Amino acid sequence: MGLRRTFSKLRALMHSKVNDLAEEIQSHLAMEEADNLALGMSLEEARIAAKQRFGNITLTQERTRDMWTWTTLELLKMDSLYGIRQLRRSPGFASVAILTLALGIGANTAIFSIVNAVLLQPLPFAAPDRLVSGFETESAPGQYPVNQADYLDWQARNHSFDSTSGYSWSRPYSMGGKGEAAVATATEVQANFFETLGIAPALGRAFGHGEDSSGNNHVAVLSFGFWKSQFGGDRSIIGKTLTLDAERHTVIGVMPPTFHYPSGNDVWIPFNMQDKAFSQRGNHGIRVLGRMKPGVTLEQARKDLLNISLQLEKQFPDGNTNVHAGLLPLKDQLVGDSKHRLLVLLCAVGLVLLISCVNVANLLLSRAAGRQREIALRASLGAGRFRLVLQLITESLLLSITGAAIGIAGAWWLLRLLDSVTTAFVPHLNPVGIDARVLLFTLLLSVVSALLSGLAPALQVSRANVNDSLKAGAQAVVGLAGSRQTLRDVLVLSEIGITLALLVGAGLLLRSFVKLGTANIGINPDKLLTVNISLPDASYPAFPDRRRFFDALAQRVKHIPGIKQVAISSEIPLEGGSSTYIVVDGNSDPALANNLLGFNYVTPGYFDTFCIPLLRGRRLNASDYEHDGIAAQRANQISQAAGNQSPKMPPDVTYHAVIGQTAARVFWKGKDPLGHTFHWGGVPVVIVGIVQDVKEYGLRAEPSPQAYFPFSISQAFGGGSELILRTSVPPALIVPELRRAVQGLDPGLALLHPRTMQDVIGDQTEDTRMQTLLLGAFAVLALILSAVGLYGVMSYTVTQRTREIGIRMAIGASAGDVLRMILMHGLRLTLGGIAFGLLLSFALTLSITSLLFGTSPFDPVVFLGVATLLAVITTIAFLIPARRATIIDPTQALRAD
Repeated sequence: MGLRRTFSKLRALMHSKVNDLAEEIQSHLAMEEADNLALGMSLEEARIAAKQRFGNITLTQERTRDMWTWTTLELLKMDSLYGIRQLRRSPGFASVAILTLALGIGANTAIFSIVNAVLLQPLPFAAPDRLVSGFETESAPGQYPVNQADYLDWQARNHSFDSTSGYSWSRPYSMGGKGEAAVATATEVQANFFETLGIAPALGRAFGHGEDSSGNNHVAVLSFGFWKSQFGGDRSIIGKTLTLDAERHTVIGVMPPTFHYPSGNDVWIPFNMQDKAFSQRGNHGIRVLGRMKPGVTLEQARKDLLNISLQLEKQFPDGNTNVHAGLLPLKDQLVGDSKHRLLVLLCAVGLVLLISCVNVANLLLSRAAGRQREIALRASLGAGRFRLVLQLITESLLLSITGAAIGIAGAWWLLRLLDSVTTAFVPHLNPVGIDARVLLFTLLLSVVSALLSGLAPALQVSRANVNDSLKAGAQAVVGLAGSRQTLRDVLVLSEIGITLALLVGAGLLLRSFVKLGTANIGINPDKLLTVNISLPDASYPAFPDRRRFFDALAQRVKHIPGIKQVAISSEIPLEGGSSTYIVVDGNSDPALANNLLGFNYVTPGYFDTFCIPLLRGRRLNASDYEHDGIAAQRANQISQAAGNQSPKMPPDVTYHAVIGQTAARVFWKGKDPLGHTFHWGGVPVVIVGIVQDVKEYGLRAEPSPQAYFPFSISQAFGGGSELILRTSVPPALIVPELRRAVQGLDPGLALLHPRTMQDVIGDQTEDTRMQTLLLGAFAVLALILSAVGLYGVMSYTVTQRTREIGIRMAIGASAGDVLRMILMHGLRLTLGGIAFGLLLSFALTLSITSLLFGTSPFDPVVFLGVATLLAVITTIAFLIPARRATIIDPTQALRAD
């Protein structure tokens, strides 16, 4: 019954006859009158008796209306129709107000759509709240990947998980086929990876039990995008062969188009869980995710794994001392720092919307002065203050909703623009779009905007004196009543202050971005090309095979025109690498146990190619390269024979290394380390040189202890490598010749990820660049809105003061006096707004401190520069109307109402 009555009321509300019941009432009275006539009454008696029996006609109409409709909705309908008529009479005002609100609401809708996809929506997996990411901690601070052997013990001993799965970092593979080798990004995973996440392929099947064991792991699952781009969406791809790094894999499945984990991956292939890495303790080699059992809390799961890690610490003291397990919700691990960035942007667009509302409030306040007589007339006819405020708020709501509709269209366009450039800036698994939650947010935003922009003007105009407003000429006298002018000044002050805060934030990020791009990283990045070369174990199983390939590649590349220097290394600056604990001979300081030493394998030409200055000693040479390669082979054989026991190396197994300044300071405490030794993995290492520090772990990171070993050690153990070339021509011109050189040695190899060092630096600054670009765009939008709004306010002020200006000029005031009077009023507003803005900026900039690099959140250059810029722009906005005031004709002004 309740639902039927609701629908009846809605139909009645939409039906125009519900507002006029006279016809139905008259019909009822006529029937009653006819009955009375039949009883013998006269016509007059019958009419009076019918009315008496029916009762109060007006009261019946009101009661029927209340039963058939909602009075509030009916009033809203009436006010909306009246508001539409009013706005149609002022198309210029309506257009400006709607566009202003559309800009603010559209920007908020776009950023909230990203926030919704990244922070609010659950991960697109089954029961995502039960998914966690595992890591390990050590003596050195930080969170590390998981040791493979530790992970197998986690999996076997835990009581908290339905399933756990390990997976590697995505890396490029050479994909064989017809013609030149292509590149595919692949991730190695445990066979239950997709099952643990709770997602199934769109085509074919996922990995089965045992397909991550030796000999059974030559199968592959493709991403939807890779399937489309490389195989044209061919549904018969299932069962066909895919060659990755010279190993053939049978395609068994294709994932859905919405699945992107890890981000940017093309192919998933199984681990070989029998690989020796899964039986060795000490290093950290895989990433881990788990699905908790229903009812198990995160804290319970943490305690469970911590107990296991404590057991392993006792069981394997050599490799697991102080190695403990940790867990994070998978969503927290994926979102990372992007949560802070998004909230800063959401705050920024909120301030832009606030400026839009202030502008519209000023427009409404100015327009209300022209409607004073209309409002007064409605009040004199019985409209209460609430009804007047409701009418004016309804007009604001019409402006806001129309602006929101246009803003949604603008947000859709902006999201398409941002989608291709924000992947690194804001990693996300859910598609970014405008869904029901975003539409509800936009609707609420339009209501809030209507209240922010319309409430103060509505309250102001609704309390005006009716008698004064109805007097002829009263508009000219009361148009600038003190309270209304005060409200307008407060709005202008707030607009200037908010704009200054946004400009300061954008200025700090811009200054930080510039400093990041010019930061000293310890190398010369100009005309440096880096290319990843990954030798497949199937084609290059032994040290001599890898050695021959790299020696031959170096000789070929040297003869390519335009190449000045060549080097090969396992890592390149800024992108991090491996690190280890060492034992320094003659130093028993326990604090050293908490310090890690990063390491890189390099060829003798590495330091010259990167222009890394030698401070003392010598660089690595060909003799080190030869000796250490042989030593590494012997060390590898001894380590394999020892199994999990600590191997004892013979005296002739030694390495050579060059270390950085920070390593010398941390581990040798001001002593000269040249000629001294430290032990690394049981092998003594002789220090032959000290070089200037290089930022190995990112632009924002301070230089950390680093050592450089001969690249021949890496060849003995296998692993990826980077070819580094310093050129005399633009590096892009070298790539075709380089590709031919690699293909000449091995047609199955592809150039993996060719980049310049400037590209690497650009990747490091991408998050700051995007944050600066977006916040800067919003700050510029705020500045434009403010300038236009201030110009409009001052123009209206001059128009309202036309009579006053005419009187002043008639009694002797000069044009300069008038100009000074207007500008002084504007200057007071500007200085007050800047003062408010500086206070607001000091509070807001603290929220972006973690996003800055080499820049103080209270940088005086930025604060002074922004304040000066804003003062100049606001002065210009005030100056144009002020100059117009100086040419007012006093005679015409005195005739004005």
